[in-house]
Amino acid sequence: MKKCVLMALLASVCIGVAGCAQEKKKKDRSQATEMYERICKLTEDYTDRLQNAPDSADWASVCSEFEEKLDKITFSYPPDTDLLLTEGQNDTINILLQEYVKMRERRIHGLLNPDVETDSLEVSDTLAIENPQSKES
Repeated sequence: MKKCVLMALLASVCIGVAGCAQEKKKKDRSQATEMYERICKLTEDYTDRLQNAPDSADWASVCSEFEEKLDKITFSYPPDTDLLLTEGQNDTINILLQEYVKMRERRIHGLLNPDVETDSLEVSDTLAIENPQSKES
């Protein structure tokens, strides 16, 4: 009889331990979701700010500030929180970051290589003005 009680007690302990192990596998994704939302908002805001940067100094300031704030968000959560993001959340963050990088590159290229407005005259008209006899022949 004591052997049966001991076996039942051992079995209940094993079941309890297994139950705790399964509970640990079900991790709380609320922090990952919060981190996801904060990263998305930050990336969208700074993509817009880059688009409106009036000069290269402001562009550099926006880029630096974005990197600092992204680091603060990332490091404000426990390690491996990003591993709890869903595939869709990871994909969304990736797409937003790619848009940010494209805007960053496009904007600095535009700031460093501004479009120069061309004259309303075509090249053939310019040649005709410089050499009026070329039109007569």
